[in-house]
Amino acid sequence: MQRDAQVPIAPVEADAAFDQLAKFDHVVLAVSGGPDSMALLVLAAEWRARRAEVPPSLFVATVDHGLRPEAPAEAELVARESRRLGLPHVILPWTDARNLAAGNVAIVTAHHLDDQAETFAMRLARGAGVGGLAAMPVERALAEGSPVRLLRPLLAFTKSHLIATLEARGVPFADDPTNRDSRYERARIRRVLPTLEAAGISAAALATSARRLGDAESALRYAEERFTATLDLSFGNEVFAAFDRGAFREGPGLLRQRLLARLVARYGGASERPELSEIEDLAARLQTEDKSTATLGGAMISSGSRFIRIWREAGRLAQSDLVLAPGESRTWDRRFIVRRAPEATGPVKVRPLGPENYLKIADRLVPGRRPPARAVHALPSFWRGDNLVAVPSLAPFAIASEPPLQETGCELKILALSAGY
Repeated sequence: MQRDAQVPIAPVEADAAFDQLAKFDHVVLAVSGGPDSMALLVLAAEWRARRAEVPPSLFVATVDHGLRPEAPAEAELVARESRRLGLPHVILPWTDARNLAAGNVAIVTAHHLDDQAETFAMRLARGAGVGGLAAMPVERALAEGSPVRLLRPLLAFTKSHLIATLEARGVPFADDPTNRDSRYERARIRRVLPTLEAAGISAAALATSARRLGDAESALRYAEERFTATLDLSFGNEVFAAFDRGAFREGPGLLRQRLLARLVARYGGASERPELSEIEDLAARLQTEDKSTATLGGAMISSGSRFIRIWREAGRLAQSDLVLAPGESRTWDRRFIVRRAPEATGPVKVRPLGPENYLKIADRLVPGRRPPARAVHALPSFWRGDNLVAVPSLAPFAIASEPPLQETGCELKILALSAGY
């Protein structure tokens, strides 16, 4: 049943939306000061106060992007309201925001039904596929592999309901003029949605379609997993991916495209993601050409008679040298976390291995098991001065009797990224 837009959100509705937070030990509310997030703040605090069981701890964070002069005053507004509600509050610079929390923690944002509809319309304008049109989920991992969860408990409510909730309580909120600035795509979409509403295409209908496409996306993920299981897919310690070309050709076209998109995103690193049309063209080419080589989205795709291989295109790697002190870790090319162990002695530099340095160590690798040479050039390598001390990705391929390619204290963690279209 359609709610009256002027009616505040009732406690029973809020409880149904926020009860999913009870499974966490700590909950971080991302509050900017605008009406959406201020409603999130108030509703979450009231929900916590109504709970008979021990509630999670609530913590309020405002991220200062440093883009607007009004931001400090808006952050102070959030701080005052947080104090009134008895909740701790902190202002974080943008550079610290991604290190907000760890453990059994939820980060909660105020995305609502209108945001869902606007996002759907924006992606529709770009010709997105099922994955791109699927609804923002109520809950997901903050990032791939992260234990921290991102929650959106307000997706069932319209912005007008959130504003009515604040007005009923006399809670102030900030007005961000960029929300009406036609230079921004979302503002332009927001402006035309009332016209669609008048034609019978409501925000609720768009959000419903997004939700149902989300169900379709879940079904496609299920099918993709089973398709992938037929391919003998391997990742070569993230040096390169390889899979059976014959089995790939037998799969449905959409699943072939999804697999390629996922692998290009995984090996393309920090490169810009390709358009869906480019993924479609690549899948068609691999279906028709016996042997081919292509580059897309920062990845190299090499197709032979038996296997298709994908690796990082070294020529597109813009990663500069990183200096790692003991105990320090950094992100490398959005594909790896490189780390210097706390007990290690002295700093090291991390840089792309490159073709010349690979030739110097190629004879340390087991003949017949060496990865494609071009797949190795973009790997992170650890250096002490002019001495190469570790290439962790190549350690599994090394001859046991040769000097090691993995010095103690030089560590690498894989970030397996994916893309949705």
